[in-house]
Amino acid sequence: MTSTRLNLKVHNGPELTVYCHEPDQPVRAGLVIAPAMAVAQSFYADHAAYLARQGYRVWTFDYHGIGESWQGSMRGCKADISDWITRDFEAVVQHAKATLDGLPLFVLGHSLGGQATPLLPSIQSVSGLINIAVGSGAMRHNQPRIRRNAPFLWYVLAPIFCPLFGYFPGERLGVLGDIPRRAFFQWRRWCLTPEYLLSGEPGAREAYGRARYPVLGLTIADDELLLESGSQLLHEAYSATQVDYRVLTPQEFGLSRIGHFGFFKSTHEESLWPLVSSWLHEQCAAIATQVGSTWPPNAQAMPDKLRA
Repeated sequence: MTSTRLNLKVHNGPELTVYCHEPDQPVRAGLVIAPAMAVAQSFYADHAAYLARQGYRVWTFDYHGIGESWQGSMRGCKADISDWITRDFEAVVQHAKATLDGLPLFVLGHSLGGQATPLLPSIQSVSGLINIAVGSGAMRHNQPRIRRNAPFLWYVLAPIFCPLFGYFPGERLGVLGDIPRRAFFQWRRWCLTPEYLLSGEPGAREAYGRARYPVLGLTIADDELLLESGSQLLHEAYSATQVDYRVLTPQEFGLSRIGHFGFFKSTHEESLWPLVSSWLHEQCAAIATQVGSTWPPNAQAMPDKLRA
């Protein structure tokens, strides 16, 4: 497996920093990892490398204003979540699809990344979605401790510090991370509506309802941020497609804890990560059946352990 850094040109925006994790065997399919709010792509590097070892070409990226996709003062970053989806995320999906020679492309979304995937302009080119710890961020779907503190974040910290700094200075405050002002206030709007982006973002509910790609929803039972009811809300909005919805408890995998971010820890390579690779293998096999041919075309050259 090799990892290559590239600067991806984005329509009407600055270049985006992307990493491509290339398998050292025939490529089964492609996969784009869409990050959570204020989480840099480096957080997903180990998981991306794991999936590349399973035969998948994997792309990670940072939204503009986050990680390696921003240089200079955060005050100058004007991106909002809509820009992240329709400009940044979209550019990575289009680039990935163009390199696959007809092989399927999947998306793995963590938290915000999974929430936003149905809003992609080229969502029709995606063959499946894997949601990790994806749920509603509305206050009524927050865990009790988060719900108690949320009003202070949304009604005190945000109105004071965003105008003062020109962005949300999460690193200084010890809350989340640094987030561009427009992105933060769009997210705030979602979180202050009862059904999160389904009611807080125009067209979101309809986009979920139009989805035809299969969805794997891995909800974390001991998520310290989000209640399961919020995850159920979003996954039930996929009203016209197949959803494989699972609630993962640490005990069933012999773990003491998973949490909102723990799925991607390298220590969970043998316990949790095969849930993703097995589902991807199954989807590739299903696509092969639908098209009536071996998928991918070079599967005969692939090690047996990588075949579905």
